[in-house]
Amino acid sequence: MDATYTRRWREDVSACLARLLPGFEVRFGYPPGRHTIGGPAGEEELASLANVCPPGDLLSWYRQVREVSLPDVGNGVFIHDPGLVARREVTAVRGRCAADVVVFASDGGGTLFAMEAVSGSPVYRLPAGEVVAGVYRSDDQRFAVVAEDLAGFLDRQRDAVELFVATGAAVDL
Repeated sequence: MDATYTRRWREDVSACLARLLPGFEVRFGYPPGRHTIGGPAGEEELASLANVCPPGDLLSWYRQVREVSLPDVGNGVFIHDPGLVARREVTAVRGRCAADVVVFASDGGGTLFAMEAVSGSPVYRLPAGEVVAGVYRSDDQRFAVVAEDLAGFLDRQRDAVELFVATGAAVDL
């Protein structure tokens, strides 16, 4: 994942927010929350993250964007800050799928998004479910691969933000 892709993603989502937020309260009947697309993660954060993520797409993303918080877009869109990612409350998925994972994002409804800590890993949707000793059980029918890789996931997120701004319709990934 290169800086050009990340910059374009940030610009696209920021442009959507610039259209959404000015009339948000009139359109939806409540004031918007705080929407942020953070700058680069700090060196200490990147170092702690490097302990759980070898060099790859996720670490490259965090070198450019520390976190994303879009609480009013659909059910919410959150790409977690490196400190939360490094805590690794969920470390593995077992059941229909078996993988060691890093949870890096969530929505406002309890769904987590995770990927293996290698470049090119698919992104998994982990609906609210059982986690025992850091292991998520993937037997739930809603468990799925939602993107082939991190860029595919980010593209889907950007598209969901654009659709929400245009129509008010939430998209579940």
